[in-house]
Amino acid sequence: MASIPEIDNHIIRQCQTRDADAFRSLVMAYTNYVYALAYRILWNEQDAEDVVQETFFRVWKSIKRFEVDRKFSTWLYTIVTNLCRDNLRKRKRKNENEVPRDCQRPAREVNDDLSNLTLDIVKQLAAGLPDTQRIVFVLRDLQDIPIRDVALILSTTENAVKSNLYYARKALREKYKQINS
Repeated sequence: MASIPEIDNHIIRQCQTRDADAFRSLVMAYTNYVYALAYRILWNEQDAEDVVQETFFRVWKSIKRFEVDRKFSTWLYTIVTNLCRDNLRKRKRKNENEVPRDCQRPAREVNDDLSNLTLDIVKQLAAGLPDTQRIVFVLRDLQDIPIRDVALILSTTENAVKSNLYYARKALREKYKQINS
């Protein structure tokens, strides 16, 4: 996957003064990245689109407080990830966490550079992971975000990220072996 762009601090400063054109540029630069992350965590097109809208609403609402010396993409992914966690919690309360077997590929392009696994298999496998492992797996292995940044996004330690990633990969390998037996 192409790496997420870092927007110019000048544009962020303009957004902080409520410049609508600058904000439009920011939205255009990041919409596909936000959607790809949300979709890969939630595996649901409508939920991912809802997260995209809510993400940019929250960015607009709180951009004045953003510290320009921070990495914007990390702050943005933190918002997306938290919204996805909320969505997963709601699903659990409603017992809707599993990905439907007939779930189809989203209309938007989501790069699926996933070795030999198909997107549908990954959906099924990742759906059963605990939320934190699922999110760490998506951020690190599907979005290719460095462990250091994943730790910042999740407000945790690098060791916690590595541990969750280890257990997520292990569980995915075991589940993959089960469906191929």
